[in-house]
Amino acid sequence: MIKKLRRSFIITAMISVVAVLAIIVAAMNTANYLSSDSEADILLDLLAENDGRFSQEKHKPDDTDEPGEPPPMPQNEPRGRGGDMFGKDLITEETPYETRYFTTAVRENGTPERIDTGRIAAISSDDALEMAKSVIAAGQTRGYTGSYKYLVKKTDTGSLCIFIDRTRALRSVYEFMMISILVACGAAAAVFVLIVIFSGIVTKPVAESYEKQKKFITNAGHELKTPLAVINSCTEVIEMEQGESKWTRGITTQTERLSTLTNELVQLARMDEGSAKLTFESFTLSETVAEILDPFSLMAEHKGISFIADIQPDITFKGDRSMTAKLCSIMADNAVKYTPENGYIRFTLTKKGKRITLSSENTADGIEKGAHPELFDRFRRGDASHNSDTPGYGIGLSMAQSIAAAHGGRIEAYSKDGKSLTVAVHL
Repeated sequence: MIKKLRRSFIITAMISVVAVLAIIVAAMNTANYLSSDSEADILLDLLAENDGRFSQEKHKPDDTDEPGEPPPMPQNEPRGRGGDMFGKDLITEETPYETRYFTTAVRENGTPERIDTGRIAAISSDDALEMAKSVIAAGQTRGYTGSYKYLVKKTDTGSLCIFIDRTRALRSVYEFMMISILVACGAAAAVFVLIVIFSGIVTKPVAESYEKQKKFITNAGHELKTPLAVINSCTEVIEMEQGESKWTRGITTQTERLSTLTNELVQLARMDEGSAKLTFESFTLSETVAEILDPFSLMAEHKGISFIADIQPDITFKGDRSMTAKLCSIMADNAVKYTPENGYIRFTLTKKGKRITLSSENTADGIEKGAHPELFDRFRRGDASHNSDTPGYGIGLSMAQSIAAAHGGRIEAYSKDGKSLTVAVHL
């Protein structure tokens, strides 16, 4: 139990840490990308305002495809859109020399009016015209085509397409993303190591308290056996001298109940602390389950309950035969005990692949639809009043859960329709 508690603590803490780191990394990368994208938009708007150049000068007729020197940056040039925070210090005298871009003016009939690739070496005039026609046909005014961000501006004669090379900017965004992810993974790994180390310290008081509780149950069980045996012996002597009476029968009944409860508590404590000696061997589970269910079918018949056993034959299982039989016995006893008259009980044992499922379904009054993990709490009774008319101590299903866990399986209880209860063990 302590190992499960520690494991749950580590998993919960790591999920929280990873979630926080993921949000931080996502926010940082989103902000970085938006900043880079906003920079491109500012440059595109500036170029669009100046007819595809970094100055208000008109294009000269002798513009060619050969890279040339960009014109000087005018001192009174606008610095970004509406005082954008990214645009205040973005446009400098060096911006025309740092920015790789090209422009293409296309008439309404699709013929090129002007192509300027003098600020970029990787794009020819034919490439520029083809890209311009492609983005115009797409109908978008802004966007990306490959690593180029473009803007399409309507003119009196057609459209002006401006493309800015964002290869380095996008590479920078990608590198920032990879570095941030690696840093986050390293931080998560470091936190995981720290959580594993400190989880032992955090759970130590709980572990000590739990160990004391288990030892108390075990020791108390051993200490109770002697006085119970003495009470039984004294009762037998009284009956020999004075004869049997309702008082002696009551003493005998209650001491037997207390002895049974003590033995079950000791056995449950040993199962929890892992000190119970289990002998794992291969055996035919189908035969064992059939043998256990046989007497319970007679008990159900006596109570007017329909008892159905659907056991898949020749299912083998490697585990402790006696504990597995006790598990089946607990499930059958619980079903017979709490099924009302004229109800039904259906036991099934199936195997699909490596998974073995033993389940009991029985009529249940006043049960809510859905899962019922509370039924595995110790001293939990189907009758909330703990009426002694219903035999048992409320630790049967708790012991069944421990037996299933000791065999690497799990047990669940649920109601699929609010009228029946299903207890299923998966091994």
